[in-house]
Amino acid sequence: MKGAKHDETTSGIQEKDRIRLHYIDVPILAHFNAGGLFFEVGPQIGFNVAANSHSEATGYASIDQDIKDRIKTADFGYVGGLGYQLANGPGIGLRYNGSFTDIQKGNTSSDATRNSVFQLYLTYMFGKK
Repeated sequence: MKGAKHDETTSGIQEKDRIRLHYIDVPILAHFNAGGLFFEVGPQIGFNVAANSHSEATGYASIDQDIKDRIKTADFGYVGGLGYQLANGPGIGLRYNGSFTDIQKGNTSSDATRNSVFQLYLTYMFGKK
C-alpha cells in the first residue's frame, strides 16, 4: 500500500485528506552478497489494484471515493536496497522504491505525481546457502 496525506487548517476549518493506493509490485533485482551483507538494485513494475481517497473537514460530512479511474494501471520505477542475512536464521533489509512515471491519468500540469517509499523488512533463511 502506498499513499499520501495532507492536513491543513484554514480560517479555523481543519481539513484532512488521505489517499491510499494499493499496488502489486514486481521487482526484478540483482542481488549482491558480501559475507552476509547484501545489496540489491533493479527495475520494478507496479500494478494498481485499488485507489481510494478519504476527505474530512470540521463541520462537514466526510467523503470517501474510489479514485482508481484517475490512477494509471501500471507504475514503472526502480529499487535499491541493502541488508544483512545470516547463513541460517534471521535477516533484515531496507529498500527504497521510486517511480519514473506520473501516476495520474491525464495530468496536464508540469508537476508529476510519483510514488516513492522506504521499506523495512525482516527475513528468515532456512537451511544452508
